[in-house]
Amino acid sequence: MTTTQAAGTKKMTTAAISRDPIADRDTASQYMPLVRRIAIRTARTLPSSVSFDDVLSAGWVGMAEALTRRRPDMDEEHFEAYASHRVRGAILDYLRGLDPLSRKLRGASRKITEAVRDLSRRFERNPTEDEVAEELGLALPDYQRLLAEISEAGYARLELSGDERSDDPSPEAMASRSEMVGAVTAAIESLSERLQMVLGLYYQEDCSFREIGEILGVTESRVCQLHSEAVHLIRARLDRPNP
Repeated sequence: MTTTQAAGTKKMTTAAISRDPIADRDTASQYMPLVRRIAIRTARTLPSSVSFDDVLSAGWVGMAEALTRRRPDMDEEHFEAYASHRVRGAILDYLRGLDPLSRKLRGASRKITEAVRDLSRRFERNPTEDEVAEELGLALPDYQRLLAEISEAGYARLELSGDERSDDPSPEAMASRSEMVGAVTAAIESLSERLQMVLGLYYQEDCSFREIGEILGVTESRVCQLHSEAVHLIRARLDRPNP
């Protein structure tokens, strides 16, 4: 994103916030830590060529959208959860538009998920890295590099579904979200202990890939690959129809 584009994004964010009576300066100050925390966490996995300020600005676009859609009956906890998904979504949309290889990597990510799903049905268990690489016709090192590239481009994240961002408090919507959370939990529990540890340290303990690598005794790049592998295994399991 150019300096002009970044400035335009910031102006759009400010304008979007100022149009909403709820989103005054005090409100912006209140939610700045939330947007900044998500931006920092995302930036940890991005190449240095991506400007943190641009990632933060993209996050504010998502927060502005959340503020304009906030309903008077939405409590603070519910709103922060909803706004967090809006912020993450806006940042991911921005990142997808950055990389000229984004379409290629998205396609590669889909192929990996499909291969994992097919192998899981065939073996009735999660496939290994070697098995997925062979299914894709790739040497193991090439497959691992592809996993890392997909992760670095922002395509290996645990985003459950579009409904996850919904502010619909109806019993049907809540039941749907609860069912999805249960399915994700089961998918995580099916992973190896090592992959569960990577996800736990990253999403629950807020550790960076470098910090996780130090804990596991592997390189940061390897942690990036393991994280990407875990996410694709989870996606493939969620795509499988119930028996």
